[in-house]
Amino acid sequence: MSQFGNGNRGATISLVTASAAVLVGSQMVFSILFSSPNIAIADISDQYNLQPLQEAVSVLRPSGQMNAAVSTGQFEDLVRPTPVPTLAPTLAPMPAPTATPEPTPAPTVAPRPAVFEAGIASTYGEGDGFEGNLTACGQVFQTMVVQVAHKSLPCGTMLRIEDTDTGRSVTATVTDRGPYIPGRIVDLSWGAFEQLDPTGPGLLNVNVYILDQ
Repeated sequence: MSQFGNGNRGATISLVTASAAVLVGSQMVFSILFSSPNIAIADISDQYNLQPLQEAVSVLRPSGQMNAAVSTGQFEDLVRPTPVPTLAPTLAPMPAPTATPEPTPAPTVAPRPAVFEAGIASTYGEGDGFEGNLTACGQVFQTMVVQVAHKSLPCGTMLRIEDTDTGRSVTATVTDRGPYIPGRIVDLSWGAFEQLDPTGPGLLNVNVYILDQ
């Protein structure tokens, strides 16, 4: 009986010893497996100056409470795009308007009055006793004043008497009646007659125009 007890105790000790050896061996294996990566990580950390996660977090995160961005827009201005100035479109210069010259109106020529009468003109008052007498229109006859006598035209009618041979003309007012010799149409004072023929008294072929119609 005592031998059997001694035998069980020895088996137990052997089992414990074996377990301890296995445990020690396992620990050595784990130590070998995990020791190399740690060495490599340490070498990489030394090469690139890496810090442990806890220290990096503490460096990135300042102690105390972080202030929010100020309202002056100092962070927003850093990313705000620069506005591109818009250039006004260049327009071609408009040609200056050219003033259209107004047409020069043609000079208006007064229509030539129609011939009222054509015939012979005579003169009176030169040494025949008519100087100073009253005319049929009630005016004092003066030989050197330009005036004319007509048979029927109203007193004060303005006439133009034109010499058909020379083209000379004189303008005179009807102040008297006459002439009463057949073939003669007007009788001119000497002042009117000499503007047509200054050589002396006589007879002239004339055209008579009425100017105040």
